[in-house]
Amino acid sequence: MSKINLRYFVICMTVLLACKKNSPAFSDSNPSGNNPPEESPALVYVNSANKLVYTKFANQGESNKDNVVPDFSNAGYMGGGVSLPVLPVKKTISPINGDNRQHIQNAIDEVENLPADASGFRGAILLEAGLYKVEGTLTIKKSGVVLRGVGQGSAGTIIKATKKSQHNLIEIKGSGSGLGEVSGTRRKISSEYVATGAITFMVETAAGYSVGDDIAVYRVPNQYWLDDLQMTQYGWTTDQYDVSFERKITAINGNTITINAPVVDPIQKKYGGGYIYKTNVTGRISNSGVENLRLVSDYSGDEDENHGWIGIKMTRAENCWVRQVTGLYFGYSCVSISSQSVYNTVEECAMLDPKSITTGGRKYSFNLEGSSAFNLFQRCYTRGGRHDFVTGSQVPGPNVFLDCYSAETYSDIGPHHRWATGLLFDNISGGEIRVQNRKAMGTGHGWAGAQTMFWNCKSNKSEFKVESAKGSKNWAVGCAGLQKNGAGYWEGWGNAVTPRSLYIEQLKQRLGDAAVSNVITPAQLSGNIYEQLKQWAGENKL
Repeated sequence: MSKINLRYFVICMTVLLACKKNSPAFSDSNPSGNNPPEESPALVYVNSANKLVYTKFANQGESNKDNVVPDFSNAGYMGGGVSLPVLPVKKTISPINGDNRQHIQNAIDEVENLPADASGFRGAILLEAGLYKVEGTLTIKKSGVVLRGVGQGSAGTIIKATKKSQHNLIEIKGSGSGLGEVSGTRRKISSEYVATGAITFMVETAAGYSVGDDIAVYRVPNQYWLDDLQMTQYGWTTDQYDVSFERKITAINGNTITINAPVVDPIQKKYGGGYIYKTNVTGRISNSGVENLRLVSDYSGDEDENHGWIGIKMTRAENCWVRQVTGLYFGYSCVSISSQSVYNTVEECAMLDPKSITTGGRKYSFNLEGSSAFNLFQRCYTRGGRHDFVTGSQVPGPNVFLDCYSAETYSDIGPHHRWATGLLFDNISGGEIRVQNRKAMGTGHGWAGAQTMFWNCKSNKSEFKVESAKGSKNWAVGCAGLQKNGAGYWEGWGNAVTPRSLYIEQLKQRLGDAAVSNVITPAQLSGNIYEQLKQWAGENKL
């Protein structure tokens, strides 16, 4: 029997058992509900026709089975399934003695002043092999510009941060802020309940809207929501949790609209409901990147706090990338994405041996924050971090971490605080893995995340914890670890499920095999790549 047919048989048997459990003769052995609930059939599975099937479910504390696991496959450069471009070299430089900051910045500025081609590309600056000492920050501030070295190994291109204070070494930096709400376009969502995974819902009127419009789906929770979550005690207020999710209209039928990517946080009238509005985002830069480099921070001791803090920071960036970059000794992160950055890819990067105090606000190896969505981190490695693959507060998904490995970790992988939503951790191996109510930790972190999926993940330290807040759901499917904890959704504990990767399978179903081949390696198609990542550990090319 094939693996798919066997899993389908198990699903059918699970359904029969569930029917028996729901019969009057069945006695619930745990009426208190303290143990993780068993839900069946499988949440997501591949059927005999090789199609993904999604089982509807009710959220925590609710009975309406309207929700499905969302499609995360829009994450990544150009919305997923598009190869990262290789821009032609327009300027080549070699290292000079002393501070190279202005030397490199002048080369960046020169390429930024070139006209963009039809694809929006200006060109790449090639840094030949050698050591470039840099006192300060290098900034890419225009679209279509790439800073490229000749390799991320110790014999490649090395940029060394020498400034003795916390700073970003490289910035891909747009301008402005916000989504640019178009005046007079706000429309109230009239659907009573917009479920997780939904791409269609009703508004009071779709007048003035057209297919192709860029919009925000704006969730505005009320005090009732905070009370149900019991978060007021930790300093949460309703206005802090008004969150906009960027989407595009793909169809309109009367007052029903369809959007390009699913809702990842349910919108309920009883909890305040929400709106849509047209957006006019300005200031973002696109098609810029950093690649094939080794970034090193100078430091004076293992707990030095005054040196390079972030290797590469992306702000107001759209359809940009960081690939094949190894960062050593930075106090905070190798790559941090923030400030409403969307559709970016970070791949084959490594964060090694950060130098700072091992406490809060340090050693977040690959970090996502600041209302950033549709970002993909894949084939990345960390050593010695705290929160290695992590999100900050109110991060609106979908966002994806795929096929990554962490060694020698000090804390957990997962959403860190204050209601990040729509996260997929897909085949991630590391230390502790958690999505939970952090309560008063960190001055009132509360519920770290909702609609967080751990798919075929592995924890090698004390705890794998999944909890769900009322009105939401967090999941662990096909995961393994030393200790299972929390009353979230659990399926297949200790046994990997099919498909191996949810992101890859969703991408395949949405865009086809060619799209998968554009962004996924043959090794990823063959199985998890933990051993390959461990052997690589950021040295040379993966």
